[in-house]
Amino acid sequence: MGNSVAIKDTVVESIFGVLPEHANSMGMLHGGYMMNWMVTTAALAAVKLSRGSATLGALDSIFFINPVKIGSMVLVRSWVEYVGRASMEIGVEAYSENPLTGESSLTTLSHMAFVATDARGEPREVHTKIRPREQEREIYEQAVKRWENRRRSIAKRHEYGLDVSEYAPDSRWRRRVSRIVLADDALYGEYMFGGKMLLLLDELAGTIASRYCRGIVLTGSVDGMVFYYPIRVGDIIDIEVALNHVGRTSLEVGAKIIAENPYTGRRRHASTAHLTFVHIGRDGRPSEVPPYRPETENELARWREAEERRKNRRIMVEQLQRLAELNKTVYE
Repeated sequence: MGNSVAIKDTVVESIFGVLPEHANSMGMLHGGYMMNWMVTTAALAAVKLSRGSATLGALDSIFFINPVKIGSMVLVRSWVEYVGRASMEIGVEAYSENPLTGESSLTTLSHMAFVATDARGEPREVHTKIRPREQEREIYEQAVKRWENRRRSIAKRHEYGLDVSEYAPDSRWRRRVSRIVLADDALYGEYMFGGKMLLLLDELAGTIASRYCRGIVLTGSVDGMVFYYPIRVGDIIDIEVALNHVGRTSLEVGAKIIAENPYTGRRRHASTAHLTFVHIGRDGRPSEVPPYRPETENELARWREAEERRKNRRIMVEQLQRLAELNKTVYE
């Protein structure tokens, strides 16, 4: 028989120091490291509550509000907002702090879904449930809605997993790399850790963005992702990244991940991601991006889809302040 806890009782915190190895040539933190730290802390909350291993199943959009510089400290907080049978809705936010002045600012926040897994990698039941305090009620209800929406999208996971077609076969700006998933890419058991995947995606997509701009770029956001198929240690992963859209000072790069079993040759679509980058000039400020005109049918289709995502991002950015204020109720 399970028990129940308040959202506040599930909070975990991690602190990371921003070192030169985490930053670009202008001393600003790479978004991939921040995402890896966020997923790591969210995984701690999931593992602690479920008393066992947990795998990242999906994440909501992540927006990088303020840049973080070398020498800063990053505080990441995470908590469990809702528990289904085997899944957990996790809230996560990150603050950067200047250790010399003590000043801190919100860097980013998001929500993620983790699935508790057994030794074979199969979903297992989580017996501890969430019983929100009165001031946590709105957070809990929103988490339930996200969980219900994810269930509908997961219903098509098998269908999406079979799509192993190329992402941008005729793109003039694309790159494809392959690598083997090693044991140090996993956190628990035999599955690749989601934070490692996001770190890798940010690095590869950033190379396309930087080459196109002929300059330095910073990660601006990562759209919501669903993992359709688990990536195991020993798998070969093919990651294709391609330029989708160009704005005045920003651009979007898409990425598609295919996992291949080296013994059988079976290939599955693991996930697709869309990352935005901001071109940074030598003065450290946003700088104009060279113009780009889509020409082929595939380029035009991806451009139009990126335009829709751009509109949705603007709406979500407007909601961030409200979400940040709501998250504070966890600590009251």
